[in-house]
Amino acid sequence: MLDINKADVDFLVTENMITEVNCSIERDVPKLKEISDEMLNRKIERVYFVACGSPLCAARTAKLLFDRYSPIHCEVYSGWEFIDNGPFVLGPNTAVVAITDYGKTEEVIQSVELARQKSAMTIVFTKKATNPIASVGEFLVAYEAECIWEIHLLLSYVLSIQFINKVMPNIELERIYEDLFKLPQVLEKLVTEYEATGKELGKKASKWPMIYTVAAGPLRPLAYKEGIITLMEFTWTHGSMVESGEFRHGPLEIVEEGVPFIFLLGTDESRHTTERAIRFVKKLTKDVIVIDYREFANGLHPALSPFVLFVPMEWICYYLSIYKDHNPDDRRYYGGLVEY
Repeated sequence: MLDINKADVDFLVTENMITEVNCSIERDVPKLKEISDEMLNRKIERVYFVACGSPLCAARTAKLLFDRYSPIHCEVYSGWEFIDNGPFVLGPNTAVVAITDYGKTEEVIQSVELARQKSAMTIVFTKKATNPIASVGEFLVAYEAECIWEIHLLLSYVLSIQFINKVMPNIELERIYEDLFKLPQVLEKLVTEYEATGKELGKKASKWPMIYTVAAGPLRPLAYKEGIITLMEFTWTHGSMVESGEFRHGPLEIVEEGVPFIFLLGTDESRHTTERAIRFVKKLTKDVIVIDYREFANGLHPALSPFVLFVPMEWICYYLSIYKDHNPDDRRYYGGLVEY
């Protein structure tokens, strides 16, 4: 096990998470209200999120709100996908929301520039007002935070819910919105209480050469973030993500003893699909971890499961990496060390 001071590890964002979420609620939510008001004034009919990596997963989670609770057309694009195979309809009645932490991702910057050329409304979420992308977009939210998963989700959810409710008020969305403001106390308790369990599960998972991460519904983008981005980039563990509803259509055949799985189990309507996969897998292998939102929700709406289950996964992946004697801050190729 790597001997390291976890306070010095940038990957681990749990220490400042609660403060950052509270600050974003106080500082950024009023800005988002002004932006959503302007979206209504401009008669926005389509919303396109553009991002890469973890921000892309946050955007895909927010898209589910549009799909489920509104008639407003919403799509999510990776940066180059937007530039190379972008939407036919891109104009004054379109809002493009770009999310990039350091604000240097070239394809996201180019996407915003393209959107402005087409007279679309452009909104940028980035860490600092001095980031390169900050001056490219028309509207800016500079969130000044390190816990980007929670903050990107929060900003995307708030903007989406505020705009949808202006177009078509929805009682269910109102409940989700109200529960967003209860998140800090739930997250704070989980950050404090889950570390020991996360350490134990991380030790267990560190013995696995690869991991399949399985989820459905609002947890599907988080499963991709954790099962692909976090495991590969930060822990140097081979990983893949499987959607629960598709588990029997191909992945079923790879289940056997020694093949490991992490399941993210929500309390939304798709829960039964993940439970079915869990039952099947547990018959054939002991290498299974189940993170169940029901244990941690504390009454929060099912749509907030991606905010909450991030914390157990953060602890598990941190200790997985440490037990593999790997500092999750170390990179071989990312950040320009090797040309890509």
